[in-house]
Amino acid sequence: MAFGLLLAGVFVSAGCGGDTYPTQMSLEDAPETIAEAFKDEKNPKIKAMATQATQLLKARNYTGAHGILKQLMSLPDLTPEQRDLLAGGMMAVAENLQKAAEQGNAQAGQYLKMQSFGK
Repeated sequence: MAFGLLLAGVFVSAGCGGDTYPTQMSLEDAPETIAEAFKDEKNPKIKAMATQATQLLKARNYTGAHGILKQLMSLPDLTPEQRDLLAGGMMAVAENLQKAAEQGNAQAGQYLKMQSFGK
């Protein structure tokens, strides 16, 4: 249930409608893909947040990474490509968090529960 709400938030944040879905990516590819999408970013706040998200992904801190990716998605000054890649990254992280919660990871379960209440 929480996972479904989490993914629904990703689609709404990405502005997905009709048959358009975010670019799929693996957790392994997410840090480099996101870093590449923001390498020429002029806004220092956005660039810093993207860098932080990639560092959290590399450190396998998926709850932290998801939170930063979610914050980035809420910013109005993103390109359509950046927004698409962030949504794909959020989906990969959300799927990982759901699997971890199902396997008994209390931190992932608590995070997903908190996210579902925030909807």
